[in-house]
Order: sequence, then C-alpha cells, then structure tokens
Amino acid sequence: MEDKILFVDDDSNILDAYRRQLKRQFHVDTALGAEEGLNAIANNGPFAVIVSDLRMPGMDGNQFLSRVKDVAPESVRMMLTGFADLKTAMDAINRGHIFRLLTKPCAREILAEALSEGIEQYNKNVSMSESASNEVHPRGMKKVLIVDDDRVMLRVITNGLKNHAELELITALNGREAIDLLKSLDIDMVVTDLYMPDVNGLQLLSHMNRNHPGIPVVVLTGRGSRVIEDKVKALGDFQYFEKPLDMNVLGETILKALYARPAGQIHGISTSSFLQLIDIEEKICTLKIRSGKRLGYLYFYKGELTAAETGNLTGEKAAFEIISWENSVIEIENVCKKTGKEINKSLMHILMEGARMRDELKRGAMN
Repeated sequence: MEDKILFVDDDSNILDAYRRQLKRQFHVDTALGAEEGLNAIANNGPFAVIVSDLRMPGMDGNQFLSRVKDVAPESVRMMLTGFADLKTAMDAINRGHIFRLLTKPCAREILAEALSEGIEQYNKNVSMSESASNEVHPRGMKKVLIVDDDRVMLRVITNGLKNHAELELITALNGREAIDLLKSLDIDMVVTDLYMPDVNGLQLLSHMNRNHPGIPVVVLTGRGSRVIEDKVKALGDFQYFEKPLDMNVLGETILKALYARPAGQIHGISTSSFLQLIDIEEKICTLKIRSGKRLGYLYFYKGELTAAETGNLTGEKAAFEIISWENSVIEIENVCKKTGKEINKSLMHILMEGARMRDELKRGAMN
C-alpha cells in the first residue's frame, strides 16, 4: 500500500498548494484544522507522515501533534512554522512530538526531501514495532544506579523495578560509593536519595554536574521543601520526587529517560541563529548537524558550547567548520553526551569569529 502524507492547516489555499506541488511524488491528503486532522487519522489512516502548521485556531500544531503521538505513534510528525514562532515550536521538539521542524517559506525540494526521509523513518518505526511485538526484551540493557543509605528503601526500589528486565540495577549506600561506581562502570542513569552520611545527595549531584553531565538523574527525598527543590534544580536538569514513591511512575520516568528517541530535527534555519536560541534558553543538549555528506556534533551544557567535533577536527576548529555549513539539518538530543570542557571561548565569540572567517573565504574566492 502506498505511503500517505497528511497536511493539516487552517488555510485551504495553502493545503491546495501542497497538493499541487507534491501530487506527482506523494499520495497527499489534507485536513482543515486539527479536529479534522484527528478525524482523518481515525478514519483514513494510517499516514506515514503528518505535517501540521503551528498556528491554528482552537488546537494549535503543538497540541495537535501531541495528540497524534498518542493515537498514531508510528506516524512521523513534522511541523511548519515561521522563525518568530521558533521558541514555541521548541516545546514540541523537547517533548518529542516532532521528527522534523521546517521553517516557512519551505522550498518544494526541501519539503519533498523531508517527506521522503519521513517515509523512510515511518517504515523503520513500523519494523521496530513489529519486532518489539515478537521479542520479549527488544531494548538494550541499561545500568541504573540506586543510591540510598536506607537498605529497606533500596530493596523497595529494586523490587519495584525488577519487572523491567532491560534494567540492570546497581545499588550504593551513599554518595561516595556512587562516585566510585560512576568511575568504574558505564552507568546510564542514577536514582538518589538526598539525605545520606559521608557524601550526601546534593554533593553527589554537584559531582555529577561537573563530571557526568550527560547522565539523567532522579532525586528522591522524604523531607522535601521548596528550598531543597530549588537547590536540586540549581545543580542541573534533574527530576525530583518525594517519598513515598509510586513505583509505576518511577519506572515510567526511568524508561522514558533511557529509551526516549532524539527529540527532533530542524531544517531551514541557519545554524548560527539556532545556536543563539540554545544559548538564550540555557539548554543541555547534543546537536547532530548534517550538511550533505558532512557530519558534526556540538555539545551544550546550560547554553554554553563546551565541545565540538567533525571529521578529524575538535574544539574551536570543529565549531568554526560546522557553523560555516549551509543548508544544515539539526538533530537535537536533550543530553550533553560529552563530558569535559574543550572550548573556552563564549558562543558569541565563536559565532562572530566564524562569520569573519566565512566572509574572508568568500572574498578570497571572489578574488
């Protein structure tokens, strides 16, 4: 069966334009607004790719694609938006609602390429779903470190998570034991109490903030307060739960953090412009940037560019190279996957210097 595309917009003229532009390459259906889009999915699906405008009356594109994620999880979701709406659209990316963000105006060639890649991703999603239904444990094993000085609580947590066979549970009785384990093992996630002897939870979080910023953390406490919660959040983007625990919620939180797919992709925005948004929002993330056959990575911690790499280049040289690329596709993962600081200059200095070097190269080519 031919893979179908669904465009959702509140402007019928725009929908007609999509049909005319793409009818020779794709099977295109359209829906006037979010409610009609949900009805189309229910009655005429499945759709390989669903493309929504952001600004629509009633249910906007962000809310619509969030609903689509629940009712048609295998469908690839894309959003079209103007640059002025980028901060709003980032919410959709952060929550994993979209595979690709396209900016208006979007050239037919770029849109067609995105749709082709979306169909390819959809077929992968279907294949993974079929494989998962035939396998008992299709996901790779992950090491979760549970840190608490209360041995009873350790047993409660480990027993509560034992049904998740994809999790290898490791325990520590205080922060010092946890730090030693983080050095010797490839830990994927940490669940820690705050009040412990020797090295407490806040000290452990501070250590992880400096040395393991890419590892997600769930913080537990039986004596919660707004002051404590603020201290935890000041140390990093950690999730915070008060005891007694709902083990189902804790399990879902751990699985979501460990097995979530990359948050989304952005196409049609200059890398420099997008990096400034990362800086403003103080995001912790890894950006995978493609331009043709070139591939590079930029690592951010709280909006600060800490490292970069492409080919044989690392650090500032790699950052200058990546920033100079045109027609880049940016993929975002909400974790900084590289520890240590390789770049000591500010992002604005990197952007300005990169622009100067790019201008010099252009002038040299003209001469």
